[in-house]
Amino acid sequence: MLKPASTNVFVDRLFACNRMLCKCFPLVQQKKQKHEKMKRILIIIGIGIPLIMFCSLFALNIWIGRDVRENIHIAKQQYSGSTEDALISFLLDENNSAYDRTHKAVWTLGRIRSEKALPILKDLYKNDPEGKTCFGRHDSFLCQYEIHKAIVAVENGWFFSHARLK
Repeated sequence: MLKPASTNVFVDRLFACNRMLCKCFPLVQQKKQKHEKMKRILIIIGIGIPLIMFCSLFALNIWIGRDVRENIHIAKQQYSGSTEDALISFLLDENNSAYDRTHKAVWTLGRIRSEKALPILKDLYKNDPEGKTCFGRHDSFLCQYEIHKAIVAVENGWFFSHARLK
């Protein structure tokens, strides 16, 4: 039994399209593979960058915490009392170098957010938030910029504070 001519033409065209698609299929497959590869790379980057940032912040927090503990240990070796009292005594003792007083006591008091040291820090502060008066002379002057940062840290708080070490 013969099929109508319109059906045969349709089937012939369908087979012709199918043959053409089969010839083009490797190109389609390659494009699909490239797309999948690009998708995998974007997923890895999308997960990798935030993961690296999180791990970096976590490592930085641990590093800062270690330095805070070390500075507390140094102050407690020289002065008795609580952590805050030892650091305040270290800060006020002019036998210690201005550099050590700034970078050990002032910085650590800011990191632990010492409310007890706030009036002392404000007395030492000369309203120089950029540290222009002490620039290049940290061996003889307390750094005003560090004192400013410590005051801001105590008053406003920081995301990575180490107040638990008080």
